[in-house]
Amino acid sequence: MKVCAINEENMDEFASILGQDMAADLERVFFRGLGVKNEDDRAVGALVYELIGSESDQGTKSFIRLLNSDSSETFGLMEKAYSHAEFYDDKIDQSFYEVSDEKSAGEYKSVGFSVENRESDHLRITLGDLAGTEFAKKRKVPDHIRYLDELSLMEYRSAVKDFLAKGQKGMLEDLAYLPSSWFDRDISVCSTADDRVDGMFLVRATPSGVLIPMLYYAYGPYYAKNLFFMLFKSIERAMDKYPAETPIVISRIKKASRDIVSKILPTARGDNVFCGVRQET
Repeated sequence: MKVCAINEENMDEFASILGQDMAADLERVFFRGLGVKNEDDRAVGALVYELIGSESDQGTKSFIRLLNSDSSETFGLMEKAYSHAEFYDDKIDQSFYEVSDEKSAGEYKSVGFSVENRESDHLRITLGDLAGTEFAKKRKVPDHIRYLDELSLMEYRSAVKDFLAKGQKGMLEDLAYLPSSWFDRDISVCSTADDRVDGMFLVRATPSGVLIPMLYYAYGPYYAKNLFFMLFKSIERAMDKYPAETPIVISRIKKASRDIVSKILPTARGDNVFCGVRQET
């Protein structure tokens, strides 16, 4: 068997292991992929990780987004290539993982990761769950709350630059590199004041049809009201565009996200998961 970096040239060979969404993410700046092929040149494993904080001076973290292997041998080959940086020169200080099954957690533990069993920071709901809340009831939204597709390219880039200068990038390490078309421009929204964008709620619609809020931020004297109206306007348009069973994944890593979820869906709970960390340097 042999290990290789997953790139544009061999992406199709690993498509069935990666899935649509992970394959799309591998095209992003801070995502890396490792794959294993057997003696018949057939893909039997893939490992995908995202670099966190690589452009800061706080140390680089790696979140393993996918690790799929057909055997312990395949797992071992990928882990060795990953830990020894055989294909990429990134200097990683800490590695993290989150999985739903105990067997996978055991594999991570066998190569030095810690193991903790807890509720996931990621909440999985449906659009129908939101539609049935008090928050989603019909209400008037002021004109300065606009859809992302109403912004020009220059307005969008200027807003991103402004937000990054304020230290706001949401869940996106690569916000500076993503075009507005990477988001669902029909349901992503912004707030405007004095010819500038002072708030954005950016939502990704993945190739497989999952909606993922990626950035939710506003500033200025009316930021709280703008956050409220942006979220409502986005949900209203999403309910018109997508069926009720459309899945939504919400990250609750940041306090602002936890607070808004607890208000809108107070009884919602994340899946039970296993997670852990390993020091690399």
